Amino acid sequence: MADEKLVLDAFGVYGIGYSLERLEWAIASYDNAAQLASFFRTLRWYEQVRSFEDIGREAKDFDDKLSSYGDKAVSDSTKNELRDARARWDTLARERLGDLYLCTPSSKIDPKNLIKGIEGFLSQECYSLLNRIEKIDLIEACGCILIGSATAAEHIALRAAESLLRRWYELKTKNKLEYKTWGVVLDRLVTEYPDENKRPKELGFLGYLKHRRDEVAHPERISSFTEADATLMTVCGLIERLEPVLTALAASKKKRLRTIKKK
Repeated sequence: MADEKLVLDAFGVYGIGYSLERLEWAIASYDNAAQLASFFRTLRWYEQVRSFEDIGREAKDFDDKLSSYGDKAVSDSTKNELRDARARWDTLARERLGDLYLCTPSSKIDPKNLIKGIEGFLSQECYSLLNRIEKIDLIEACGCILIGSATAAEHIALRAAESLLRRWYELKTKNKLEYKTWGVVLDRLVTEYPDENKRPKELGFLGYLKHRRDEVAHPERISSFTEADATLMTVCGLIERLEPVLTALAASKKKRLRTIKKK
């Protein structure tokens, strides 16, 4: 979304420190307004970064102001104003960088994809298939893997899978499902496909995920990162396999509702 803010990675942390050091040197070395403006221009980007927006906005204002002077020399009072701003930004940056924490994931999944959340693994068509809570669950599962919480990641990912299972059953049977255990819902869904040769292969995914759910629910078991990675990827595979199934069932439901309205 357009209003979403970026978060600094390790290189970004280095970058803001480097830019502030270079700015201090430039203010002491140059009098030309256009030259000074170029150093503020590198900092205006931070308007897009969470917790550093005010530094970026001020840098933008100084860039615009200095650029309007062209190649003129800046006055001593302007130089003092620039020094004060740089010193203030340096203090603010140090304070806010202290609130950031870097982590080294133990997962074998590419951290760049995990940082994007579940959208790092699914096509837009599959992502749009998820309801709001399923999206939140899977985004949180990615976050848990990033910070080293494998059991929490697996539990939350499995919750999203259970939600998909219930929606599949309700769309298939056209019946609202009362709260039942995963096993009961899975068994009921299997009965909807009595011919084993025509039974969707997606049910195999669900059988594996049910086994993992039973393991995670055991009070004496904790998940490994290999298990958490595998479960997240299996849930993503389930979503991809269910995309045509749920899309077709949802379209059938809409058609049925239109027919009812016409009557």
